Amino acid sequence: MSFILEARNLKKSFDGVVALSDASFTLNQGEICGLVGANGSGKTTFARIISGLIKPDAGQLYLYGSQINLKSHLEAEKLAISMVHQNLSLVPEMTVWENINLGREIITPLGILKKEEALIRAEAAIQELKVNISLYDKVSQLAPSDQQLLEIVKALSRNPKILILDEPTASLGFKQVEILFEKLIQLKKDQVSVIFISHRIWEITRICDRLVAFRNGKTVGEVDFQQQPREERIIIPLITGKKENEDEKGIHEKRPYRNFDTRQVILEVDSLSKRDKLHNISFKIREGEVIGLGGLNGQGQEEILFILSGYLRKTSGKIKINNQEIIIKNPSQAIERGIFLVPGDRQKEGLFLNHNVFTNLVYPQVAQKKQKFILPLKELRQTVNTTIQKISLVPPDPRKLVSHLSGGNQQKVVIGKWLSLSPRILLLNDPTKGVDIETRKNLYKIIADLSNQGVSVLLYASDNEELIANCDRVLIVFEGQIVEEICGDRICEENLIASSLRVQ
Repeated sequence: MSFILEARNLKKSFDGVVALSDASFTLNQGEICGLVGANGSGKTTFARIISGLIKPDAGQLYLYGSQINLKSHLEAEKLAISMVHQNLSLVPEMTVWENINLGREIITPLGILKKEEALIRAEAAIQELKVNISLYDKVSQLAPSDQQLLEIVKALSRNPKILILDEPTASLGFKQVEILFEKLIQLKKDQVSVIFISHRIWEITRICDRLVAFRNGKTVGEVDFQQQPREERIIIPLITGKKENEDEKGIHEKRPYRNFDTRQVILEVDSLSKRDKLHNISFKIREGEVIGLGGLNGQGQEEILFILSGYLRKTSGKIKINNQEIIIKNPSQAIERGIFLVPGDRQKEGLFLNHNVFTNLVYPQVAQKKQKFILPLKELRQTVNTTIQKISLVPPDPRKLVSHLSGGNQQKVVIGKWLSLSPRILLLNDPTKGVDIETRKNLYKIIADLSNQGVSVLLYASDNEELIANCDRVLIVFEGQIVEEICGDRICEENLIASSLRVQ
């Protein structure tokens, strides 16, 4: 069979760390092929090779049966290969229309930009995905979901024949996912070939014709959905390397009901408002309780977390801890009161990427205690080693640069840096976005352990299954207001979706 794209025995290492050891892959014309695997399995490295961003150490690439040697992403784009990056490639201080046209500006013979034509091109591009943003907005001003959609729009505007999507739905709500899927089906009809990388297995089974699995840098299997059922039980063993009966408990199994009525109220929010964002938000969290913030993306969930963590100032309302009203004007004041935020963008907001694991884990502890002159290094090393064990870091090496860790292990470090400070209230902003199944299990266990130790957790998740698996109650946020509280056995996919859409 002649494939539109074929990769044979690709190998790639970074500073002695093997990312790909024997990766092979084929793609048919007009096919949506899923690419699955744990964090660190080599999926993103493979995608970056296909898109010309990095060169393999060994192996061959074939396009329409002819061997190619991509020297840059510009060469890939000339061959109609476009990529949607997990870590967005947008320029934050440029506008929407400038980002869409970047690198392929329409100019006159004198080198003057044809702005009107560029605006027309950009407007047509954003209409393809029904994105409700202004062409003149700076990317830095957009919500994460809109930035993700713009990244997709930018790739589609190149009119690719091969489209690589690396975790494209990680920041999207389910309505936005549906719009994207409609577009992918249309692209398939137009004979565009798609490589779809995702940790959300239901997305793979829903949209893909076939999938290829990577594990430890190698291709370990393939599932053709025309011949095999679209079932999670077939896919997960390929990802984990475990047999079906080795791990019978589902990752998203519903949390057993727990009654917190007799527990102490730790956090109380009363009539919290933020101009144009939040309106009279009120709720209580008891000791050890895990409360979810549900609803469509962009309804005010993140603003609640930002106000409680000191990143945003409220317009009105009260915040109480242990029945005492507190004022939070900045993150330092929140941290002093034991309120810690795990942010939504780990690389930009949660880590020092060019420093090692040790520095990232001890920095909050050292900064809060205002250590001077001589650091208690022996004590700090012991604390870091204990934290590394708690978060199941892979590899368990405090000297490892954080930038060299997989996305899932980076997220473990973001959470781990707060553990030594004994949090009272942990705010989680979509903590498992873009991480694999095994890492999700580890993060869910960390949340459960903290809850059992009496830490109160407020969790925003764009994935309803995450709310189902972790939360004792879910508060549905719609247009800046809490419109419903869902508890106990009522926490299920059907009820969460119906409430988010305000379906009676």
